Amino acid sequence: MEGAQPQRPGGFLQPTPAPEVLEGVLSRRFGPLPRAASITRLRKRPAGGYEPAGDLAAGLERRRLANAKERERIKNLNSGFSRLRSLVPLVPPDRRPSKADTLRAAAEYIRLLRGVLGPPAGAQVRGGDTPKHTPSTGWGVRALRLSAFQV
Repeated sequence: MEGAQPQRPGGFLQPTPAPEVLEGVLSRRFGPLPRAASITRLRKRPAGGYEPAGDLAAGLERRRLANAKERERIKNLNSGFSRLRSLVPLVPPDRRPSKADTLRAAAEYIRLLRGVLGPPAGAQVRGGDTPKHTPSTGWGVRALRLSAFQV
């Protein structure tokens, strides 16, 4: 094998260039590089444009707290839907109902219960007894109709 190029040993790593050098190489090859968006509040400059206003650490802490509050809110919302699923007689064994399916089934269940109970004695029913639109006929509502009258 004369004239063959010597092969590099496997697993040989070359050092990574400094960030300034790497940025220059990448920007020449791919154009301007994207910049991370500032998470601090911005203040308008007199000459136009915006500049960060405030401490970066304080902005990071605000963002961290806001994210934690949002996670807690979503957790509470999901636990509410979980509780609603356990109260509404949905019986689809094949998959977990979506939030929209759960709300539709709960509304249909309430409508069915109202129909079974009837209006209280002496109460006036506004708008008649029939709904203005027909409820969804998704699997949740069919399962609900079947299970609502089974004891």
